[in-house]
Amino acid sequence: MTIAEQIQKLRIQKGLTQERLAEMLEVSRQSVSKWELGQAVPDVEKIIRMSELFDVSTDAILLNNTVSNVEKKNPLHLGSVYLIVKNFERSVDFYERFLDVKVDNRCRSGNKFVEFYVDNKCIALMNEENLIGHNTDLNSPYKFVLNFWVEDLNAEYERIKALKIGKVSDIREAYPTYHYFHLIDPDNNVVEITGGYHMNENICQSCGMNMKESDFGTNADGSLNKEYCKYCFANGGFTKNQTLEGCIESCIPFLIEDGVCKTEEEARENLKTVMPELKRWKK
Repeated sequence: MTIAEQIQKLRIQKGLTQERLAEMLEVSRQSVSKWELGQAVPDVEKIIRMSELFDVSTDAILLNNTVSNVEKKNPLHLGSVYLIVKNFERSVDFYERFLDVKVDNRCRSGNKFVEFYVDNKCIALMNEENLIGHNTDLNSPYKFVLNFWVEDLNAEYERIKALKIGKVSDIREAYPTYHYFHLIDPDNNVVEITGGYHMNENICQSCGMNMKESDFGTNADGSLNKEYCKYCFANGGFTKNQTLEGCIESCIPFLIEDGVCKTEEEARENLKTVMPELKRWKK
C-alpha cells in the first residue's frame, strides 16, 4: 500500500472527510486530495501530525504495506454524529465528564461546535445558535444530524434523489472547500452528505469563488480563462493590483451576504485558510 493509499485508509478509519482532515492539519482540501491521489507527498511535520491524529506510528504511514482492502467505488462513509444542543457550554461540560474525553480543536471552533473522538468515530456537539445557513429549517425539532461523506458528491446527490425516500435539499456551499446537501428522514432528522464536488475544479485561483462558464475571465486574445473569474482577471491581466491581504478583505462582505459566515472575523479566518493555497497567492 502506497503512502497515498495509507493516508486515505487511515482517514476513513478515523471517520474524517478530506475537508475535516485538511482543517485539522491547517492545509487546503486540495492538498489532502493530492496526497491521496499520489500527486504530492506531505512534509515531515504533516506526517508527524497525522500519526498523532490517527494514533499510529509514522512508519505506518510511510512504509509500503502489501495488504490492500478493496472498497466500493463510491462508498458512503460515516463521518460524524452531530448532536444539536441549546445550552452549548453546559453540554460540553456534560459530555467531557461523561465520555472522560476533552474536546478536540476547541480553540478553532469556538462556540460553534466541538468534537469528541470515541472508538475512532466522531461525536460533535453543534450550538443551535450557529446553525444559520447550515440547516434546512431553523424551527425544525430535530436534535441530531448524521454526517456522511463521499468522494463524488454529485453522483451521490443523483443517487439519493432517485431513491425518493425523503426531501433532498440543493447542493450548498458552507465555504469554498466544503459542499453538502441534506436528506430529511421520516422523523424530520437531517442526514448531511458532503464530499468532493465537481465545481471545486472551477474555483477562481485568485478570490476562491465557484465559477460557472459565464464567470470565467478572459485572456488577451478574448478566449476564456478557466483559472480566474471575470472580476479578478480580464483581457489577459488582473483587474486589481492588490495583495493577498487586500483580496481577503474585499471578499469578506460576499461570504457574509451569502450566509457562509456570520461575522467579519469568521469570514476573515475562513479566507485566510483557503486563499493562500490558490494559484495567484501560493508561494
